[in-house]
Amino acid sequence: MNDGIEREYRGRRVVPAAYVSLVAVAVIVAIGVLNATTLSGQKASGVMVPALWLSVGVRVVLEQWRARTFVTADGITVRGPLRTRTWAWTEIYGIRVENRGWGSPHWPAYLYRTDGRRVRLPHLDELQLGDPIAEVAGLGATAVGLGLTSLETRPEVEERIGREARRRTAWQRALGASLVVVVALFVRDFWMIFTDRPTLSILLFVGIPLLCVPVFFLLLDRLGEALAARRSPGHA
Repeated sequence: MNDGIEREYRGRRVVPAAYVSLVAVAVIVAIGVLNATTLSGQKASGVMVPALWLSVGVRVVLEQWRARTFVTADGITVRGPLRTRTWAWTEIYGIRVENRGWGSPHWPAYLYRTDGRRVRLPHLDELQLGDPIAEVAGLGATAVGLGLTSLETRPEVEERIGREARRRTAWQRALGASLVVVVALFVRDFWMIFTDRPTLSILLFVGIPLLCVPVFFLLLDRLGEALAARRSPGHA
């Protein structure tokens, strides 16, 4: 019996032009690099770039045509590009629509678990719905009316949510800082080639950035926690 809570969110509208462009660019770059690799005789190092671009294109395609969000009285099921996961209502703290500020979609919905972690709900956003905020509000009201969940705020869960948000920010900034390192190394490597000096491209572009990411994350994570502690009401 459908009691108003059973819903399915999937890609119904036209695929956004940005997604189509990304897939097209991925295919063109992959073909171009493979062709250049074949002509130059390179093998392993030349295959990595097209493989990465193709993986990006495949993920976009799978997300658009395979991803789904199913809502029932038993819980919420998220079918992603590769795997399917289900959370019972007792494991769900709430559903929130948030402004990403960048990328597409701008207003995606996230399922927040009681441990503070969040999960993106595919196709529950402004690209597929006229008003995702109203949709989530209606979904929450229906779940509360059926006794599946509660709107009660739990401070311990909110603290976990804040902690996870700070960790995500630290990771994002660590990746951004590492990208700056990669650009600097690229300039340095180009100068070495220009001056006919030996280069260590694999070490510079793979080894050093991979080492920088965790180091930057640890530093930024500690800084974020210190600032959060200073902003907390109990801080003297």
